[in-house]
Amino acid sequence: MLVELTLSDVARICGGQLLGQDLPFNGVKTDTRDVLEGALFVAIKGDSFDGHAYLEQALANGALAVLSEVRSDVSPMILVQDTRQAYADIAHHLRCEFLGKLIAITGSNGKTSVKEWLAQCLEASHKVLKTEKNNNNQIGVPLTLLGLDQSHDFAVIETGTSFVGEIPKLAQITTPDIAVITNASGSHFTGFGSIEGIAKEKGALLDGLKSKGLAVLNFDDPWFGYWSSLVGDKRVVSFGFNQGADVFAKSVTLASQSSISVLSYKGAEYELRLSVPGRHQIANAMAVLLVMLELGVDVEDACQRLSQPLVIDKRLQFQHSNSQALVLNDCYNASPKSVEAAIDVLMSQEQDQKWLVLGALGELGELEFEIHEQLGDYAFSAGVTGLVSVGPIAAIAAKAYEKRGGRAVYCDDNTQTAEFIKPLGKENAILVKGSRSAQMEQIIKEIEN
Repeated sequence: MLVELTLSDVARICGGQLLGQDLPFNGVKTDTRDVLEGALFVAIKGDSFDGHAYLEQALANGALAVLSEVRSDVSPMILVQDTRQAYADIAHHLRCEFLGKLIAITGSNGKTSVKEWLAQCLEASHKVLKTEKNNNNQIGVPLTLLGLDQSHDFAVIETGTSFVGEIPKLAQITTPDIAVITNASGSHFTGFGSIEGIAKEKGALLDGLKSKGLAVLNFDDPWFGYWSSLVGDKRVVSFGFNQGADVFAKSVTLASQSSISVLSYKGAEYELRLSVPGRHQIANAMAVLLVMLELGVDVEDACQRLSQPLVIDKRLQFQHSNSQALVLNDCYNASPKSVEAAIDVLMSQEQDQKWLVLGALGELGELEFEIHEQLGDYAFSAGVTGLVSVGPIAAIAAKAYEKRGGRAVYCDDNTQTAEFIKPLGKENAILVKGSRSAQMEQIIKEIEN
């Protein structure tokens, strides 16, 4: 851990009560399957589990003590009212002890790409802690921060949201030196109701900015003005494709697997060559560049770092099926805007036949039907050869696409879908896209085996 703590320290930090001997510990764990030797076990309640059922097992597995909402004979114990809040309080305490810079990133689309890209660029010269996998919620963010140690220069933290009020909590836990908002779009209407609700939730990250903090905002987003108003007397820098941004891209050239643009920054121009395709990735790169500039990297060095290959698992990865079709593996997650951006990349490929394999998009609430219809229309207008839908929700898009005159193929599940696209040969490019719940990676596995 970043600093040494004792059980009484944690009781004070969390406003809890220490029952038993005061001892130093070497880490904080929430899963009894982890190595627990010498650690403090925090009993978290989840939707389908309750860590309080494993207090005795945690000690038997080597935990030094437990943190619990329920008083029992287990000792030592720190008794608190809310273990989730206590977990966040411990993480926040360690964050406050961290002398390096913390960058927090949110947005409806692009936040994972920006996080991975920024971490990769900074790792060229510094030790970086970053969010792993999808640990971007009120459990995952504290988990990440608990991994801080004295060797880290920077922490790059992704913050997501699945309910109203989650980002405000994460903002207070992370208290970022730099906050990045990539955009706001209809990525999860459920619980938020509208784009306005989503934009306000994303903007709440700015409430946690340190007094001398910096906000990096998307100048082209309709909510830029609103977000800027939240910053107060702190600093704002912006990126986009319009001249009002602090750094803006012009002379954009999009190739099938790369992109080139000229960036304008403080009256000078710089060529930016990226090993990833898509206009949206140029926007992500500009956000990363502004953070690097704030952290002392000069513009030309930043552009050079951004030019290095970027590979993110299941995020527009270029692969090949056994039949030698080009497969665009973008199945980690999906929002309406990210589907459109991925279709644009699909259409830039040189193969004659371009297929969209679409799974259901989740968390769209009452707009589920309308948005899937719009995606079907977008695919047809873009010139997609055929749309393969997986399941009844994605079929809404296929029907809209078919109604416009496109070739639609309706599949019930991932296995049936894989059987349809397996024979497609080298003259085909296939985009596989869907929300995490659709588990579209199963299709990728089947067509590669």
